Amino acid sequence: MKPQVHISLISSADNHKESIIAFNILPKEKTPWHYHTLFSETFEVLKGTLEVGVNNKVYQLQVGDIAAIKPHEKHYFNNVSADECLIRVIVNPGNKNFENALLISKGLAKDGLANEAGTPKKLADLALFVYLNNSKMVGLQKMAAPLFNYLAKRAIRKGRLKELEALYLS
Repeated sequence: MKPQVHISLISSADNHKESIIAFNILPKEKTPWHYHTLFSETFEVLKGTLEVGVNNKVYQLQVGDIAAIKPHEKHYFNNVSADECLIRVIVNPGNKNFENALLISKGLAKDGLANEAGTPKKLADLALFVYLNNSKMVGLQKMAAPLFNYLAKRAIRKGRLKELEALYLS
């Protein structure tokens, strides 16, 4: 059975200073440690609980709690509970590629094309997600960055990004 995926673009970089997106994070869904260079992120928990790591600290966020992540701060999130978590993320300044990356990844998940952690099953789709949302890998994963960059640019050249945009951004 496909997961119940929810995402809503509240405010777009197209016409606002910030990107604001509300989406659910299913049990076991997570991101690896990473950072962004182009924007800050602020997570607000609207429902459930969420584990968020920022630099060397780990927080268990509850409804109403906020985690603010500055550019270049390494972070991750992980839904360690048995229930879905609903969050609102604010990206400042707004970033259209970040918005598109989230919309595409949630579309892939809805269609069963992502694993339970929310990671796209196709390596090219994962590379596009990392590329679009300005994720910079840390630790041992950093060694894969040149390969991911190559795969993302190749997927763009071969039309995969346009295909995903047609499926999930209209």
